[in-house]
Amino acid sequence: MKRTIWFLTVGLAQNVGIGTTAPTHRLHLADVSPTDKGLLRVDGLASPAGAVGTFSSIGVLGKVDFTGNPQDLLRGDLTWGPDVTDWRLVGNAGTDPTQHFLGTTDNQPLVFRTDGLERLRFLTDGRVWINTTADLTPSNNTVNILSPGGAGQRALAARSDTIGLYGEATADLGPGIAGVYASTATGGIGFFARGNGLTTFPTVINPAGFVAQGTIRGLMGEARSTTAEPRMGGYFTNSDATTWSRVAARSGGNNYKILGTGTVNTVVQDGKGGAYLLTAPEAPEFLLVDFGQARLEQGQAYVTLEVKLLPHIDVERLQVWVTPLEPCRGLYIVRDPAACGFYVRERGGGQSDVAFMWGWSAPVKDWGRFPPVPPPNRSSSPGQP
Repeated sequence: MKRTIWFLTVGLAQNVGIGTTAPTHRLHLADVSPTDKGLLRVDGLASPAGAVGTFSSIGVLGKVDFTGNPQDLLRGDLTWGPDVTDWRLVGNAGTDPTQHFLGTTDNQPLVFRTDGLERLRFLTDGRVWINTTADLTPSNNTVNILSPGGAGQRALAARSDTIGLYGEATADLGPGIAGVYASTATGGIGFFARGNGLTTFPTVINPAGFVAQGTIRGLMGEARSTTAEPRMGGYFTNSDATTWSRVAARSGGNNYKILGTGTVNTVVQDGKGGAYLLTAPEAPEFLLVDFGQARLEQGQAYVTLEVKLLPHIDVERLQVWVTPLEPCRGLYIVRDPAACGFYVRERGGGQSDVAFMWGWSAPVKDWGRFPPVPPPNRSSSPGQP
């Protein structure tokens, strides 16, 4: 028959020991054996479940009945309930955005990690680092996103039924959205825009600052002001602005398809792989021209001006050239008082029936010679056309 003998020892220091002859505390419950731990039982804790709490300032222990939910804690006032300052992994309810938040209360950043590696950091000045532990270049970014690298790795993707990505600059200091290819690269595209239904990516035009693709319009520009001048749908220049072009421009009260420095050129091919440059003649005023061929009948012919051009030209300043294609006494021009055309007659009262070529030019109405054009206002930040 096995019996257990309990030892109660009262030391000189007034410590009480149960199961030990050398108590180290006021009440010392010692382990009798590995299977007989020195545990203290408070009767009534098993059913219903509860906890031991201190009921007075002199250290009286007692049972605190459990009245909460299974996930509740025993709070300092011996009541059951959730910790109002915790943030649960399974979600939270009853939060007050004026009091509850996820973050820090001292001047330290908030860091998120996965697999032990930092993925996201909110800095104390409000800036954000994603997949980086330092500012990207340039360093004055509110949000820094670093792609892991490699083909097909995008740093940011945005999708919307209306506008996928919107950027706005509130001061006259820069663009709403800027695309910059790595400054150390010899190729690449700074900004690429692709219209609906297209899937290919242009690579043969590297390097380029901006590339646009579309099924109908690759690029469209519109100047919406009704008063500012010069205004234009597009502006193009080189690095030092010695050559520039304004497209769909209005300047000095006049409208221009293309306005700029340099020459107007086209290229012709010889069918053998060669290409050659042609240059358009230019004049100090806006001229419309027309050409044709006619024949004298009994020494006279009448050439009618193109009715589509009549409303736009200054007929009083019309200039005409004629060249006979057959022998005759010579030809001369007589203006039509009705300003709808001109007569071609043979000199000396000749009555020849000969063919001739004609051509004319006339300035556009209300268009002066050498109209002034304001130069580009070129600056490094920002560049203004």
